[in-house]
Amino acid sequence: MNSQALVDILLVIQIIITLLISVQAFYHYVKTKGDILFSVGLSMSVIALGGITGLLEDTLLANSTFNSLWFRYIGQTISYLFILLISLRGSEAYIQRLKWWHIGGTILLLALLVFTPLIPVNSDPTILALLSGSRSAVCFAILLNYTAIFMNKRTRFSLLMGLAFLFITFGIWVYTMEFFLPHLLYLDYVGDGIRILGLVILLAALFLG
Repeated sequence: MNSQALVDILLVIQIIITLLISVQAFYHYVKTKGDILFSVGLSMSVIALGGITGLLEDTLLANSTFNSLWFRYIGQTISYLFILLISLRGSEAYIQRLKWWHIGGTILLLALLVFTPLIPVNSDPTILALLSGSRSAVCFAILLNYTAIFMNKRTRFSLLMGLAFLFITFGIWVYTMEFFLPHLLYLDYVGDGIRILGLVILLAALFLG
């Protein structure tokens, strides 16, 4: 098995898990009308779409001038940002505004995906590192928030969410180090593996509550 095949396998696993999280979140949202679940579902849908786009880029579009990294990184950053903002639990009006801003932001992300063929294939590695690292920064903020919630309420959900974003944060950070240490190819696999563990815990949080 070559390195690209391993990357694609890890990507497929991430796609499956994020789709499962999205379906589970929207299922509970329909039952409870909890807007946190809506944001989780919409965010994971965008992240899953980014994964699917990346997989298509690696396979069917391998020889094309298609660079999906901008959509994937920005999409994850914005998606995680709304999970953070919605988890701050403001007033009902605040939550409703965030929900509509999230929908609007998602529409803009889809527009970015449409214009992806216009993005240069060989983007500056420093810019890509910053875009990738921004995902980790937002996830770290989510980790701190759910840690505070757990310290205050001691709920199983907050514990699992904190653990999930601990692994997601660290996984993305390890992956991002590949831009600075390109000779260490295993950072890609290790980072994706750690992130998958975090996503599995996030899925468990939605099932176990």
